[in-house]
Amino acid sequence: MSLLKQLLLSVTVAILAILSGTLAFSIGAAKQYLDGQLQSESENAASSLALSLSQPSNQDPVTQELLMMALFDSGQFHAIRLTAPDGKLLFERSRDDQAADLKAPAWFSQLLPLSQPEALREVSDGWRQVGRLSVAVDNGYAREALWRSSVRMAGLVVAAGLAWALFVVLLLKWFRKVLQQEITAQVRAIDSRSGTSVRPALPARAMVAELVPVLTAIADTRERVQATAQEQTARIESLELEVNRDPVTQLPNRKYFVNELRRALGAATGGHVMLFRQRDLLALNAQMSRASADAWLTSVGENVSQVLKSHGEGGPQLARLNGSDFVVLMPALLGPQAMSLVQQIRQVLLSMRVTLNDGHWCRWSFALTDYSSSSSVTGVLSRLDYGLMRAESSGQADVEYVAYGDEEVVSNMAGETLWRQMLMAALETPSMLALAVKPMAFQGQDGAQKHSEASLTLRAASGETLMGSLFLPVAVRLGLSADFDLRAVSLGLGWLQQQSEKSELVIRISLPSLAQTDFLARLRELLQAPQWQPHLPGLCLELDAHGLMAYPHEVSEFCSSMALAGVGVGLRRLDQQPMALVQLHTLPLRYVKLGGDFSEQSWQSPGALHLLQAMTETAAVLGIRVVVADSVNAETARLLHKQNALTLWG
Repeated sequence: MSLLKQLLLSVTVAILAILSGTLAFSIGAAKQYLDGQLQSESENAASSLALSLSQPSNQDPVTQELLMMALFDSGQFHAIRLTAPDGKLLFERSRDDQAADLKAPAWFSQLLPLSQPEALREVSDGWRQVGRLSVAVDNGYAREALWRSSVRMAGLVVAAGLAWALFVVLLLKWFRKVLQQEITAQVRAIDSRSGTSVRPALPARAMVAELVPVLTAIADTRERVQATAQEQTARIESLELEVNRDPVTQLPNRKYFVNELRRALGAATGGHVMLFRQRDLLALNAQMSRASADAWLTSVGENVSQVLKSHGEGGPQLARLNGSDFVVLMPALLGPQAMSLVQQIRQVLLSMRVTLNDGHWCRWSFALTDYSSSSSVTGVLSRLDYGLMRAESSGQADVEYVAYGDEEVVSNMAGETLWRQMLMAALETPSMLALAVKPMAFQGQDGAQKHSEASLTLRAASGETLMGSLFLPVAVRLGLSADFDLRAVSLGLGWLQQQSEKSELVIRISLPSLAQTDFLARLRELLQAPQWQPHLPGLCLELDAHGLMAYPHEVSEFCSSMALAGVGVGLRRLDQQPMALVQLHTLPLRYVKLGGDFSEQSWQSPGALHLLQAMTETAAVLGIRVVVADSVNAETARLLHKQNALTLWG
C-alpha cells in the first residue's frame, strides 16, 4: 500500500473516529444535561409550590388545589401528589405517557433512558406541618428533544462522512497536483469551521476537557444564584416582619390580626375576640413626652402578653389595631375560659393606669364578642366597635359583651359616616325622634307608687325604628349626646303637658353630656320656657352613679341647677358604685336605684347585706327614695319593704 493510500486511510479512520466519538459523546452530554435539567426543574417546582402552599393566605384547600392544578396543567409534570402527615392522600394528579408521535422509538429509549426525578418537600402552616408534597417531572419532551438532537447529529455525521468520502475521491484524483495545497486548505477549513484544533489522538478526552470550564462556570453561576436567592428570601422575610409589626410596641398590627382572624374563622371551632381602647391617649400624649408615651404603651403590650403566655391554652394573640385600640384573639376558648382571661387582662390594664393633669385616672373601655365558623371578619369587627361604643357611653370600666347574632347590631349602618348623616338628619327633622314611654309601678311599705320611664326612638329613612340603646352610644362617640339628651327632655316635657292628670316621667341623661361645657346652660334655657314651668315638678332626670366618680363637679352642679329649677334628679346603679354613698348628702336627689340581683344576693352575704342597709338607711335619713329597678322574689320584696325601699310591682 502506498504511503499516500496509508495516509488517506489513516486520515479517514481518524475522521471517522472523531465524528463517531463526537456523535457518541455529544449524545451522552445531551442526555446528562437533560437529566440535570429534569432534576433541577422538579426540585425548583417542588420548592416553589411548597412555599406557596405554606403561605398563611393559601391554607384554604380550594386555593391549594387551584395552585397544584395550575402547575399540573402546565403539562411539564408527570405527577403531583400531596399527602397529610398521617398518610392520607389530599391531592393527586398524574398523566399517562405522551402520544406515540411525541416520543422517541422504544429501542432508543431503552438504549438511552432518561431519569424521571421525583422531588419531595414538606408543606407547613407556621409551626404546623400540613403535609408532604411530591412532584415528578415529565421526561417525555426531554426524550423527544434528545431523539431529535441525536437524529440531527447523526445526520450531520453522515453528511460529514459523505462529504469526506467525496473529498477523498476528489483528493485521489487531484492529489498529485494539489496535494500540499488541498490538504492544507482543507485542514485549515476544518479548523476554521470547528473553531478548535483537530487532535487525532484522544478526541473524546479533548472534548470532555473543553466542557470542564463550561461545567465549572455553570456550577459557579448556580452557586451565585442560590446565594442571591437566599439573600432575597431573608430580605423578604425581614420586610414581612416590618409590614406585620406595629413600630412602637412591636405587636402584630391590624393587617396581621385580620389575616389571623380570617384564618381562625375558617377553623371548625369558635372563639372570642376582645377589644380594648385607651380613651385618653391624646391627653397622655399631651402631658407625656413621646418616648415616655411609647414606653408606657410598650409596657402595656408586654404585661398583657405575659398574661396571655401564662394562660397558654388556646394560643391567644395580642395585636394593636391603631394608636389607642388593642385586640386579643382567643380562638377555641369557651365562654367561662374567655371571661376568666378577659378579667385578668382588665385587672392588669386598670393597674397600669396613670393620672391625667386634671387628677382623674386615664380610662380604658372594653368590648367582647364571640364568633363561629359562619361569622365574617366585618361582622366581628362591627360587633366589637358597637360594644366599645356602649362601653364609652356607660362611662364604666366594665366589659361590654355583644353576642354573635345580636339583633341590636345593624351591620349595614356600621360606618361612622352613615351614622353621622342619619343622626344629624334626625336632629334636623323633628318627626324622626320620638319617646317610648313605659309605665312603671312600684310597691312599698306605704302602698303603690307609679311613674313612667322614657327613652328616645329614631325612625330611620328605611322605615325601621331604632331604640336608643342602639344609636345613643354612637351619638356619644360622635359628640352628639347633649343634642339628643336635650331633645329627649323637650319631648318629655311635651308628653307631661299632654297628660290629664299629674304624672312623673323619668328620662336618662348620659354622663358624656355633662362633660360638654354648654350642655347645662342649654338645659337651663330649655327649662325656663314659660310653657314648661307647670310641668317641671313631674320631670325627673336620671344619671348613672358612676358619674359621681368620673364627673363629681359636673354632677354636683347639675343636681343643684335642677333643684333650683324644680326638676328631680335620680341616681341609678348605686349598688355598683358604693363609694358614691359618701357624696349622697351633698346632692338633692329624688331617688336612687338598686339592681335586683344585688338585692337578692345581699340576703345571702353579710357584707352585701350591711351595704344594702347602709344605702337604705342613708337614703332614708336624707329623704331619698330607694327603688329596686328589677323584679325580686316575694321574700326579698318583704325585706326591702321593711327597709323603706320600693320594688317593681309585677
